[in-house]
Amino acid sequence: MIATMLLGCSSTEPSGDDANADANQEASGDSLEGVHVFMFKSTGNTFGDLMYEGFEEYLTAKGEKTAYKSPAETTVAAQVQLLDELVTQKVASITISTNGDAGYDEVFKKAQEAGIPIVSVDSEASIDYRVCHVNQAESADIGAYLVQAAVLITLGIDYPENGDMKAAVTDALASYSGEEIKLGVLSASIDTPVQNGWIADMEAELADSVYAGKVSAELDKKYGNDDPVESTTQANAFVAENAVDCIISPTTVGIAAAGQVLKTANSEIGLTGLGLPSEMQSFMPTKADDDAFASVCPYMMLWDVIHLGATAGAATYAAVTDGFDGAVGSSFEMDAFRDYEATTYEAYQSGDGTAVLAGVPYIFYKGNMAEWIDVL
Repeated sequence: MIATMLLGCSSTEPSGDDANADANQEASGDSLEGVHVFMFKSTGNTFGDLMYEGFEEYLTAKGEKTAYKSPAETTVAAQVQLLDELVTQKVASITISTNGDAGYDEVFKKAQEAGIPIVSVDSEASIDYRVCHVNQAESADIGAYLVQAAVLITLGIDYPENGDMKAAVTDALASYSGEEIKLGVLSASIDTPVQNGWIADMEAELADSVYAGKVSAELDKKYGNDDPVESTTQANAFVAENAVDCIISPTTVGIAAAGQVLKTANSEIGLTGLGLPSEMQSFMPTKADDDAFASVCPYMMLWDVIHLGATAGAATYAAVTDGFDGAVGSSFEMDAFRDYEATTYEAYQSGDGTAVLAGVPYIFYKGNMAEWIDVL
């Protein structure tokens, strides 16, 4: 099922014709009235760029105009200032990945009063103002997979071909008698909702009795603010302290920075997390016969980022045109996208709000990296 779902990413077709793409970008410099705006945490982040690619492609096919507007700084204040400008310009909708879980109420209320629907994706907006949240995958799965991968990498165990990392961890730890394994986390900012949720789920996984006495329940957390320079500084701190066996970085900026630091330092600290194959190819095995542990990151995970953006676009379009309100049980249909068939998404209870689920975590390892380097 996972392989089938990810086929949509492998298309080499452009994400819409150049004229449409140029028109959408030009819209951001002129009037944005009636334009669907996608906002990521900050500019210069490939993860956000790829999400916008799917968002733009899907909505352009519907005859809609889009714009990509993100602040230069990864802060709540920078997003709020930009959001206020968008509301004033009477945009059609706002789809956002937030930089924090507080500080948006005033501007979101202003958007709501202006009839501008808000859909969040990747990192949640307040349940009081969003239509719904588009989840890339179940948070609990992401947290559990990251811990399992980190433990297996620490023990020098290849990614299991059957995909059952928990069984591999259980078997390996049953006979493990070494020193307690310690894991570090190089995250985004200290108050980013999505990463904090994944970290909480990592801690929940570590509370499983399988890890008791074998893997420390305490995570050594550092924050790189999704900035390459700060992430590099924090990764260097892990190397200098030499107190963890493996770094988990649940952010594409952080894992790439950590990869470079560990490779340069020739460190024995392992690495896994959420990364883009194109950015991690220098730090990972890329051929099936490679020695995975000759690389600093033997395997990592992510999902179809382009499809995630398209799903957010479909939710936004449904909110504007079809009355989708995000209530539990409400649904919308996403038309066929690239190699994906048409899909019906139904809102489900997620915490105190609702969400739709776009996909599942996907493991990148030596057996499939070559297929993805030119895709994501």
